[in-house]
Amino acid sequence: MPSQRRINWDVLRILAVLCVLLQHATHAGPSVHPELGRPSFVFSLEFGASALVVISAFFACASLAKGEPARFLRNRLARLLPAYVVAATCTYVVLRYLAPAGWSHLEPRDLLFNVLMLQNWFPDVRLVDFSYWTLPVQVTGFVAGALLVSRVRGRAVKALLWALVVLPLVTRAWTVDDGVVRTLYDGLGVHRGQLFAIGVGIWLWSKGRIGDRHLFALLTACLLAQAVHSADFKSTVGLGVLLIGVCAAAGGRDWDIAPVRLLARPIKWLAGISYGVYLVHQEIGYVVMAKVAAYGPWTELAAFTGAAVVLGWLLTAFVERPAHRALTVSRNTVSRDTVGGNTVRGNTVNRPTLSRPALAGLLLTARLRSPQSHLGSVGTDPSSRAPLWRPVSQPSTSAAAPLTVDDTSLAAVSAQPR
Repeated sequence: MPSQRRINWDVLRILAVLCVLLQHATHAGPSVHPELGRPSFVFSLEFGASALVVISAFFACASLAKGEPARFLRNRLARLLPAYVVAATCTYVVLRYLAPAGWSHLEPRDLLFNVLMLQNWFPDVRLVDFSYWTLPVQVTGFVAGALLVSRVRGRAVKALLWALVVLPLVTRAWTVDDGVVRTLYDGLGVHRGQLFAIGVGIWLWSKGRIGDRHLFALLTACLLAQAVHSADFKSTVGLGVLLIGVCAAAGGRDWDIAPVRLLARPIKWLAGISYGVYLVHQEIGYVVMAKVAAYGPWTELAAFTGAAVVLGWLLTAFVERPAHRALTVSRNTVSRDTVGGNTVRGNTVNRPTLSRPALAGLLLTARLRSPQSHLGSVGTDPSSRAPLWRPVSQPSTSAAAPLTVDDTSLAAVSAQPR
């Protein structure tokens, strides 16, 4: 049985996405486009998207633990790719035809390589949206997880976590010059490996498979690696603070307290569209800010945020969710066979419908024919009478399945500025 949705993860997703929006609207946007004007405040910490990758890795482990890697990969790709393709195309159109002059030099070739998620493999390809760096990285991580989940077990899993931290630091020195190593390093997103190590490590800790000391050492090493790769110590500290919340959500109780409970519905709704918000907020948001720049910085911020929420909801409701349902319909539920006049849908048999008189007649006939019927049994204890039918035995259910991530949020969930 699916476990109950926990609101603490929705809170974390919203906080992470909010950090991304604030950083782009108050720091990255005005830095790239000075014509937007000076913002009222500046939030320059770049850690929200990295936190989303960590959360995504955590829930990927929860899904892979069910033992169906092919199904996991199909579901994740069905959730991520259609919405991404539509969002990238819309962003390209907005930048090409609606953005102020000189803002974009995108060409159809750039859109093609971005849609195919090959932008990290070719240095001369322009990014349609700088937020999209997370999508190729996550897809690579999901594919690797699906391939390795049945091959890497026990101590090898712990060794793999440390390899994700150490090897990118070792190979970093070989990426100074362009070449094969640099291409693989950028294309596979090797320098983001520590984010997956954090997510997997926290999941193992929540299941009791690594101890507190091991987790502390791993998180410390991962944050140091993040500081080296990003060259941004302040943002790394911000990521560390948010990771405390991730650990609390993974190893503690749900945050079902009065203030959060009162906002449960909007929190769940915003978390549900967080992936769509992430896909459409940055470059399209800059164009929206330019249209209202004459009304001041607070109006720009409100327009940026409002456009992200509205467009994210539209993308989620009309692209992401319908596409996911269409692409993940089980073949067993679609196929129909006829067996003895009964329609079979997967493991369910739909028997012909009987009218009430016919059903009463069948029950009476069965009771008269039964050797344990009270009409034909003498000296039989009524409590020992066999029932006319026996319920189908059901397999015993184990504990509730691990909480799976709502991919709408990825995002979930999903990402970080350039």
